[in-house]
Parts: sequence; structure tokens; C-alpha cells
Amino acid sequence: MISFSNNRWVLVSIGHYVTLFFLTQLNHYLSPYGIQLFVLGMLISFSALELNYKQGLLSLIPVSLVIDSKLPLPFGFTLIASLTLFTVAHLLRSRVRREITASALVTSVLLNLASYGAYTFGAMRYLSLEAIHFGPLALNLLASTLVVLVINRTFFDTQVGVLSIFGINLAEEQREAR
Repeated sequence: MISFSNNRWVLVSIGHYVTLFFLTQLNHYLSPYGIQLFVLGMLISFSALELNYKQGLLSLIPVSLVIDSKLPLPFGFTLIASLTLFTVAHLLRSRVRREITASALVTSVLLNLASYGAYTFGAMRYLSLEAIHFGPLALNLLASTLVVLVINRTFFDTQVGVLSIFGINLAEEQREAR
């Protein structure tokens, strides 16, 4: 049997997959209007702020590979971008008060903007500059930011709640580590 206290990354990855599933469905219904939502930064933010380095890294690898398999960008692009952003966010997390909801929200929005920028420049590089138009790009960025602003708290609370069902209390562990 898997010990979830040492393998909490499995639970977090499942939560990331469920979130991506629902947002993929939402993207399907929004696609006739030209809107595509992007929330990779929110997933990176949870893994970087709430988990230790190894567990956070492991939680993002399978999710990044699944996203990579569905994109026209070179395979591994999402993996490299998300792990780079995760490492930077994890290194800077000592400057963020993780108990405050606003800091998690700001971190999620900033990471989402950074990852959206990485995808935009990746698309410009690998798919040609003519395929990028400012209007749809700005609309998708605005819609994605609004979605992150709305669901970030619910996402974080749900992930922490699922972990607590399996006996993992992240708040206690963070206090003990200080």
C-alpha cells in the first residue's frame, strides 16, 4: 500500500488532473467564442508554496507531460517551463507568507502570467509570428487571469482538504519547519 504521507505528490497530481479536466471541458464550451483558459501558474503555485521541493517537483512532472502531449510545441516545452517556474517560486517562497490567502493569489497570478508569456514566446518561436494576434492573446490572458482570481482559493482549499483526509496537515508541517 502506498504511504501518502511520503507520496503526497500523487494526491496533488490527481488534484491537478481533476482541475485540468474541468478546465478542459470549460475550454471546449468557450472555444466557439475564441476563449481558451490557461491555469498552469495556479498548479505551479500550489506545488511551490505548499510542498517541499522534491514532492512539488514530482507533482508537476506527470501533469506537465500530459499537457506536453496535447500541444503543438516541442515535447518537453511545458515540462521545462513549469519546472523552471516552480524552482524559482520555491526559492522565493521564504519571502512569501504562505498562511495568507492573498500571497497565494498573487503568486498564482504572477506564475500564470509568466507561464502564459513562456507559451506565447514559444508559439512565436516554433509556430511562426504570423499565427499570433494581439486581440485573442489579450482576451485569453484576461479570461485566464480572471479564472485564476476566482477559483484560486477554492483550488488551494480543496487540495489541502483532500490531503487532510489522508492525514497530511500542511499547516502543522510548515510551522514545525520554521
